[in-house]
Amino acid sequence: MVSMAAIRALAVVLAVAVGTAHAVVPQVPTAEWLLDQVKVLSAADTEGRGSGTPGADRAARHIAAQFRAAGLTPGGDRGTYFQSFSVPTGIRLGPANALALLGPAPRALVLGADFTPLAVSADGVEEGDVVFAGYGITAPGLGWDDYAGLDARGKLVLVLTGDPRPADPSTPFRRPEAYHYGERSHKIINAREHGARAVLLVTHPGAPGEALPPLRGLSQSWSVAAAFVTRAVGDALLAPAGLRLAEAAGAIDGPLRPRALPLPGVRARLEVSLIRDRGTTANVVGILPGRDPRLAPEAIVIGAHYDHLGRGGEGSLAPDQAGAVHHGADDNASGTAAVLGLARAFAAAGGAPRTLVFAAFAGEELGLLGSAHYARSPAHPLDRTVLMVNFDMVGRLRDGKLYLGGVDSGTGLRALAASVSVPGVTPDLRGDPFAPSDHTSFYTAGRPVLFFFTGAHADYHRPSDTWDKINAPGLAAVTAFAVEVVARAASQEAAPVWVKIQTPPSPVRAGGYGPFFGVIPEFEAARAGVRISGVRPRSPAEQAGVRAGDVLVVFAGVSVKTLEDFTFALRSRRAGEAVDLTVVRDGAEVRLRATLAERR
Repeated sequence: MVSMAAIRALAVVLAVAVGTAHAVVPQVPTAEWLLDQVKVLSAADTEGRGSGTPGADRAARHIAAQFRAAGLTPGGDRGTYFQSFSVPTGIRLGPANALALLGPAPRALVLGADFTPLAVSADGVEEGDVVFAGYGITAPGLGWDDYAGLDARGKLVLVLTGDPRPADPSTPFRRPEAYHYGERSHKIINAREHGARAVLLVTHPGAPGEALPPLRGLSQSWSVAAAFVTRAVGDALLAPAGLRLAEAAGAIDGPLRPRALPLPGVRARLEVSLIRDRGTTANVVGILPGRDPRLAPEAIVIGAHYDHLGRGGEGSLAPDQAGAVHHGADDNASGTAAVLGLARAFAAAGGAPRTLVFAAFAGEELGLLGSAHYARSPAHPLDRTVLMVNFDMVGRLRDGKLYLGGVDSGTGLRALAASVSVPGVTPDLRGDPFAPSDHTSFYTAGRPVLFFFTGAHADYHRPSDTWDKINAPGLAAVTAFAVEVVARAASQEAAPVWVKIQTPPSPVRAGGYGPFFGVIPEFEAARAGVRISGVRPRSPAEQAGVRAGDVLVVFAGVSVKTLEDFTFALRSRRAGEAVDLTVVRDGAEVRLRATLAERR
């Protein structure tokens, strides 16, 4: 629990902030109260707070009730606390999914027993000749191309999972920068880029087990039909060539050399029909109007995401526990509890000179969707928002260490943060504002940000992230530190001014993400292409003329329809290469050229 000395010091700060020595002394939330909030938000009945689910709606209603009890003004739609928007919620089979071998031994295959569509598949019917493309890998830097000499245009392509010689640590595919070639995304997009009509994935015969993967996920279509087939189906497709899967894989793995095969007379027909469900979720927004007529037109947004992973699926680091509630006590019931604590403290103190906007965001785990929606439709004008303070995973304070990011994103923020002292908290000030959390949506929109974080842990994105592992006194100390930071920022005459961070290149070369380009993509799907929310200063993208708001549609010869397409295209290139790209800007295509760099 926060010491009484810290509470008294905080009371003085807040009294100054509201401009009178007689202001109501804030009741700093106790560790017990904050932990109670975490318990409610991460309880079994919220079912992991997956956006667009009843459990997340239950959590949102609790947050709104806390805002109402504190006396905050509703900042959502139509006089409510809820700012609603649409999110993907799941995927299921449509009315027609079929796979048939058409020759030389025709037969219909059984859905769920012989094959299953993949969540990234395009809908439609694809019929044609079948070819075997080994592992489906094109890796120029490793001198490997499974499509060399193989015409896959208009064909259905059978490919093995994994990569060559999976058990041999000496192969080039074991290098950190090469692991991605074994990923499903490379195989599917690479087949599409080679003109394939459909991709049939089959488990490597040396891999343990071969259960067909369940249909789950929230991915967009990757614009090519895709299905998983059993080894028995793979053997049937290769049989006319006198081969079995084990022999075909061995002919590649043994000499470590690609071996693609046309399969004369072998044809197949794949039909895929998927229903991608969407639902409605909401940010929860409450406003505490400023008390100083001069400063009240300016606002500070204090936010955290309240959503989590529901019952697993994409993003879970415990795939063997699919269906189990992922409680998300630290990620991010803890950050949400801190926001509720700040709302309670400032409301009890009668407000602050500047307006305070408290926001609990949905859709963060789906790609910062809630904060991006708020930035487009703010409760207080964004151009009069002088600071955004974000809390993400602040419930596991260890040795007092609080990571405070973004202190160089606005003038005066580093000095302000350094001036704050709360017992039990040792801030580690970090200048870079970029991180995979909601403050990024604000920084890329030109707003200064501060990011509170107490560090990662082994329970991250697993069902084991439960309330009993929260350091409640530490959460209270972090909340008290944040109250003081916000109080000072809300009362100082000069508001922070956004700073464009000039991040120098790192001497450390990163691996599996390819060379450095320097764009910050929006994770929410554009109608076509990848929308750019921000561009790193001094990056190849900035030097090429890419701007925030551009939609990337072609990169290095690859048609970019999804973020996975862009990742595929970037990984296929090397630092120092010049690439052509096309963006859509104000409805018109703009062609640019960039020289890629070493990853920062």
